[in-house]
Amino acid sequence: MAITKKDDLFQDVIEIKCIEKVVDSEYSIKIADLAIRDKVAYRAARKNMQIHSAVVLEVNSEFAGFFTFQINHEVGEFCLLQSAMEEDKKDVDLYKMMLEKIIEQNTFGYPMIMTVSTKHDLEKPSVLASVGFKTYLELSGYHYMVHGEMSQVRFKRLAHATMTNCWNSYKGDWMKMKKEWNEQIEAAGVKFDIPDPKAATRSGCWQGTNGLSNVVLGYQTVEDGEIVDHREKSLNANASVLDPVACEVILRFFMPKDGKRVYNPFGGGVQFGFITGSYGYEYVASEIRQNQCDANNMLCSDFGCAKWIKSDSSSYVPAGNFDLCFTCPPYYKVEKYLDYDGKPPANELNSLSTYEEFRAMLFEGYKKAISVLNDDCFFVVMIGDSRDSKGAYYGCEAEHELFFKSQGLHIYNKITYLESEFTRRAHAKVTLNTRKFPKSEQKILVFYKGDISNIGDRFSKVGRL
Repeated sequence: MAITKKDDLFQDVIEIKCIEKVVDSEYSIKIADLAIRDKVAYRAARKNMQIHSAVVLEVNSEFAGFFTFQINHEVGEFCLLQSAMEEDKKDVDLYKMMLEKIIEQNTFGYPMIMTVSTKHDLEKPSVLASVGFKTYLELSGYHYMVHGEMSQVRFKRLAHATMTNCWNSYKGDWMKMKKEWNEQIEAAGVKFDIPDPKAATRSGCWQGTNGLSNVVLGYQTVEDGEIVDHREKSLNANASVLDPVACEVILRFFMPKDGKRVYNPFGGGVQFGFITGSYGYEYVASEIRQNQCDANNMLCSDFGCAKWIKSDSSSYVPAGNFDLCFTCPPYYKVEKYLDYDGKPPANELNSLSTYEEFRAMLFEGYKKAISVLNDDCFFVVMIGDSRDSKGAYYGCEAEHELFFKSQGLHIYNKITYLESEFTRRAHAKVTLNTRKFPKSEQKILVFYKGDISNIGDRFSKVGRL
């Protein structure tokens, strides 16, 4: 592509060439030399980076700059890598011409992605935005940008939020995504007249004097000479509410490429079914309370593929096989779940008189779920331990690992889900006197049924982050 650029003094002949691979091309040494001198683009001098494609800028037949890129057909993405221009040739218009030449190479409809610094003189957000790129994530002074649809890079955004096995649910981008999902659930609640849809039918179910109430929002008054505590202000309607972003991450990461169906043996709240239905997968949940089934089915009725079935999970076996099992079961004696009649149904887990009965029924439900889980698929449990009347933990988390291993599944991931410590620190002022450290995390235990060596083929690649 030859272009004549006019200015007040002279005309430059601009040519932009596209080369399939930098290595062994006539430009490999020139690109390496400029990359090293540029310092920011130094990686383009490496042999393992020169296997990729590039556009080369020539001004009046002299090498003036480059922009490397990679087309990854396996993942289905187009990655812009490193760029640099000779100091005396630096020009925003020329740089944009290289970008536009690269965009022309994307005849596959792949999302085009690049990470850029706000401090770079040319490779910066405003320049990429001028040719159609959009920022999908800002992190530590960098913009992660895409030329394409935001939905095409959602998986990457989730991956950035969960880079290790410690998921921090109160970081900025996690909170933004959580707000987006909660707004959708709240809108469904308004549409179908379901009060407190995030905790539908479970408002105020937390047992104990503090519950989930935000102790900072609590206050006292003096009435008739007595100090009265007011605890009506609460967090999440004084009920445990499943994090929709955690649900989305689990669904996206642990659903096989050809997967279609999800089973939840202890249905509970609406979140996982709502997210699953939003993605168009079939979701089946066993739930022992009719009021919870009715509320959730109404909230998800627009999807037509998410269903809660009133049933006892310890004896219910859903029809067909499933590609992912996920559940967040009750934590023993932490919440009290009631049906329309104001009573817990028979065999409702938290109504059982001993932890041993609770555990036996819980694990029986898992056995039924394992029997309908396809081979080479994941079973994910979000679980937290609770304390007995003397203050000791039951050991439920550890018993989960041992149980699933005894059923022939592999213990594949042990993830710590971090909650805000705000209210926990207030509780600590009391609990630390008896050496109890308030719990600000839950565990996400990921089990695998089948041959671990098949995971790489069964599940989608994440691509460049």
